[in-house]
Amino acid sequence: MPASTSTGEWVIARIGGAPVVISPTSLLLGLLIAGSWYPLVSAALGPFGTATVLLVVVATVLGVAASVLLHELAHGMAGTLMGRRPTRYELYLWGGRTSFGPADEWTAWKDLVTSLSGPATNLLIWLVGTQMQKSDDLSVPVAFAVWAVTLVNLALAIFNALPGLPLDGGYALAALVVQVTGGRLGLKAAGWGGLIVVGGVVWWWILRPLVLYGRQPGAFNLVLVIMVSWSIVDSSRQVLELGGGARAASRLDLRELSRPVHVVGPDASLSQARKAIAGGAALVLVIDGTELVGAIDEASLDEVGLGDTADSASDAGVTAGQVCTVLPAAAVTSELTGQAAADAMKRAREVSRWLVLVDSGTLSGAVPTGAR
Repeated sequence: MPASTSTGEWVIARIGGAPVVISPTSLLLGLLIAGSWYPLVSAALGPFGTATVLLVVVATVLGVAASVLLHELAHGMAGTLMGRRPTRYELYLWGGRTSFGPADEWTAWKDLVTSLSGPATNLLIWLVGTQMQKSDDLSVPVAFAVWAVTLVNLALAIFNALPGLPLDGGYALAALVVQVTGGRLGLKAAGWGGLIVVGGVVWWWILRPLVLYGRQPGAFNLVLVIMVSWSIVDSSRQVLELGGGARAASRLDLRELSRPVHVVGPDASLSQARKAIAGGAALVLVIDGTELVGAIDEASLDEVGLGDTADSASDAGVTAGQVCTVLPAAAVTSELTGQAAADAMKRAREVSRWLVLVDSGTLSGAVPTGAR
């Protein structure tokens, strides 16, 4: 049985040390998709029996879930190859999110490659599935499931490559603008791109059938358009600072609130960490290579009974790696300004006393979240 996190998510695996988490609501969405897919499969494969129809429906849903996982793993692999390790994979049946840790050196073109690696993987799956469909050895039910998963991967590749946030194509567009211009207007361009994408989606699936053919959109199409458009419009609103709340959040800069951190290795002595805190560091970060092992502050030392033993014999032989507190992925962010930074602070407050800032691939400071 998958482990449950404090936020109700399920950790179904760990890949390269990064947890793969899934929200329980994704299972509900999977059931809804299976229910909407069942009539079509039943009409096509009814003569093969109800059991076969159900197996094809389940296989298709699992195939889509596996495709989403491979999409996110492609992001993680691309980031790792260029020096930035993933710290968390979040999976939803309609998509996912990969979070990354710090990097020694990171540039816009690496963001571009990392962003497009996901859609490229779905395109590769589509090509493989297309070739598989040419085989005469596949039974009709298997061929039907392969056709469905293949078609979904083509849709995932095209849709995720569209130039609007929070889609991969939006981040790729933002990175491209930064790489070409050297300015910071990339996210603005992707925000406007998102609104254009929503306009296209609404026209194609809602207004076009209604205006050109006099047909009302189906309930499934309507729900799908609302789900897709909502996330894109919300991301674009935040980036473009539309609305009073967004304008207020746009003025937030976490770097102005950050406190100094000190980095040590896992084998560093506890007394070394104490000296760093006494010297003004609010948080000692324990790093093993490029992996953030954990953190030490005065409160965490109190929690393990070492708060009042500074410069005593009890520190002898104790290393920073032994006493540090593991930081959840939500306690680390590279989103430093605007609404994205405010959202990061909100997520961190649920799991940690500190939000560690990654600025241009470097651990630059930590902001107290107010959590106990």
